[in-house]
Amino acid sequence: MRKYELPALSQLHTFEAVSRRLSFTSAADELCLTQSAVSRQIISLETALGWKLFTRKHRAIELTPEGRQLYDAVTRGLDEIGRCVSELRAAVEMPQITVAASVAFSYYWLMPRLERFSERRPEIDLRVLATDQKVDLTRQDADVAVLYGDGNWDGVVVRRLFAERVYPVCSPGYLASHPELQRPRDLLDQTLLHLDGGGNIWGDVNWQVWLARQGVTGQPVRRGIRLNSYPMVLQAAEAGRGVALGWSYITDEMLETNRLVCPFQFPLETRFSYYVGASVDKAAHPMIADFIQWILEECG
Repeated sequence: MRKYELPALSQLHTFEAVSRRLSFTSAADELCLTQSAVSRQIISLETALGWKLFTRKHRAIELTPEGRQLYDAVTRGLDEIGRCVSELRAAVEMPQITVAASVAFSYYWLMPRLERFSERRPEIDLRVLATDQKVDLTRQDADVAVLYGDGNWDGVVVRRLFAERVYPVCSPGYLASHPELQRPRDLLDQTLLHLDGGGNIWGDVNWQVWLARQGVTGQPVRRGIRLNSYPMVLQAAEAGRGVALGWSYITDEMLETNRLVCPFQFPLETRFSYYVGASVDKAAHPMIADFIQWILEECG
């Protein structure tokens, strides 16, 4: 006699997908099955159990009280199985951390420092996810992320890295050939380099905002250059194509090495900052906690 008198696991898996989506069609798409195959599995499950799991309505379905009770139990069971499988995989596979950050942060700040982390934790396989779109750590898009905002994200533990400070930058050659560039208003007669469509990681700071905060009104006289990648914006600035906005955590070091110069000291400091964070579930993991501590030390 079997210890557990249970329906087939495949039927319970299908039932969970239909119950969660309340749609045979959506569940079929998720499971890579036909709608008729999903329907047959549900009918077979209902027959085996002896009660209805769904109330069929015109173009809609609802869980019956028995269906709701079974759904809650199946969800708990599958969640527990999923956690166990993940833990077992982690135990036998090479430890890996997926770090999400903006393209610019990844390229200019993170990549030059990764060798130091590899020396610190050579057993960890680090995967960098460079994206200028928002990352949802609670949905496990990544293990760790560099986030921009006010420091409040539900279900995420964060540590502050640095404030947002933005100022104009250009190449030394560009500044030498434009001696008239001495104050913010003079930028209206310069070629401005714009980050256009660079994602939502950058907040609201652009040339229009920066100039307005300096009390500059009016429109630029010259046509600007629009680029959809911040590394491209800085490359254009280094090549003497115009004046860009520099985010201090990237461009401070470029000023120190004279790759770029700041024509005048009028930084814009916003109320937002950059943070490193992980979900509540992952923040306490020793491997992830050590990576976060390493980033904090690098910022220090």
